[in-house]
Amino acid sequence: MSTPTFHIATLHRGRFMLLLLAGVCLITAFVSRMPIQEIAKILAVLISLPFLIFLSTKWSKAPSVWTINQEKVTVESGTGTDTFMLGDIKYIRNLPRSGGNLLMIFFHKEKAPRRYWRNKLFQQADDLDALIHAFRQRGIEYYYM
Repeated sequence: MSTPTFHIATLHRGRFMLLLLAGVCLITAFVSRMPIQEIAKILAVLISLPFLIFLSTKWSKAPSVWTINQEKVTVESGTGTDTFMLGDIKYIRNLPRSGGNLLMIFFHKEKAPRRYWRNKLFQQADDLDALIHAFRQRGIEYYYM
């Protein structure tokens, strides 16, 4: 039997937030120095937000490949590789957020969960449903909150 592999559109959340907030600050600083009315300044900043979200998302992509075999899970992304045993997983919590999901994997022995940010903005469909199905088939509890 082949090892199932799942492609998930994950995002480096810290980089995304930094780029978005820095972009808003730069646009605001630039527009505030222009000799136009205040309402035009506010509209210019508001109109720039979708463009800033697009660029922040594009520059923060960290697609991951999840591989599940009989005893372990491997998550490979641009930021590194995480490997953990299936038996160590207590449960998985999926928290929907605007523009994506926060996948939290809780372990029996660790207090802090592992977090993976799934991105749905400007992305094609990924394999999240199949990944969750594979976890459930292996008897891992899954909560969608």
